[in-house]
Amino acid sequence: MPASKLRLPGLSRSDALELGEFVGPVEFLQEPVPDGSFGDLGLVTGVVAVSAIALKGMVSYLAYRHRGKSFEQVIEIEHADGRIERRTVKWRDTSSEPIDAAVAKELSSATGLPWNNGD
Repeated sequence: MPASKLRLPGLSRSDALELGEFVGPVEFLQEPVPDGSFGDLGLVTGVVAVSAIALKGMVSYLAYRHRGKSFEQVIEIEHADGRIERRTVKWRDTSSEPIDAAVAKELSSATGLPWNNGD
């Protein structure tokens, strides 16, 4: 059964708005301020309904955001039954695989949606 939502935690508000440009409608969840901190850190979790179009947009967003440099990005998959699974998508700039193909494989595996390489 495919996941129902992808969540990208730890985004600034501007990053979350930028995510919306790639994937369409994004729900914003305000992240709590950690104990011992003061004020509003302004971090949000961007929540996207899972679809083939959103998956392609997420791949494009992550490739754009990291601009071809090595990265690790935590993605939360919110399943239809309410479970939240945390996965770390990793890509190294020394990889022989293009960033979009590598990220797409990881997200496709995590969500259960097939990846058709943007066709």
